[in-house]
Amino acid sequence: MTQYQKLLKHPKWFEKRKIILMRDGNECKICGSGKNLQVHHRQYHIKKRSGKFALPWEYNVKYLMTICSSCHQKGHSIYDIPKFKI
Repeated sequence: MTQYQKLLKHPKWFEKRKIILMRDGNECKICGSGKNLQVHHRQYHIKKRSGKFALPWEYNVKYLMTICSSCHQKGHSIYDIPKFKI
C-alpha cells in the first residue's frame, strides 16, 4: 500500500469524500453511474514551503468531483492531472 493509499483510509478523507458524494448526488459526473464511485482530484496542489503534495482532504470542494472507477481510470489514461504550487 502506497503512502497516498494510506491517506485515503484516513477519517478526514472519509468525511471529505462523503461531502463530495452527497453534493454530487452519489452519481458519476461523467456517465451518471451510481456504482464504484470515487472522488477525483481535478488538480494536485504542491505546498511551496514544503514541496509536498497537499493532503487529500485539504482541497477545496471545487477541486473534487465524483466519478466512477471506470471513468476515473479512463481519464487518468488520457489526461495528465495539472499540478500547481500553492
